[in-house]
Amino acid sequence: MKKISVEEAERLALEAFSRIAGDEERLGRFLAISGLQAQTIRSAAAMPGFLAGILDYVAADERLLIALAQELDTKPERIMEAHHTLSPSEFD
Repeated sequence: MKKISVEEAERLALEAFSRIAGDEERLGRFLAISGLQAQTIRSAAAMPGFLAGILDYVAADERLLIALAQELDTKPERIMEAHHTLSPSEFD
């Protein structure tokens, strides 16, 4: 399996977040779980780790993972590779 680059992982995370932000129900759930508020997302997005956090969120919700993979025309495994690239396990 080809390792996904940081740039590709970040692009996938941004695309996933764009889909989440574009859906009122998904955005509401993301805000509730992340503790962010609509008015603080822009500043949070500039913080290191934000994109990794997006993929952590997606990886924790299999239905969302599968739906986003379909919407982004990619495989769920690719999103998980991106997640792993931005949030490597301590066991690697």
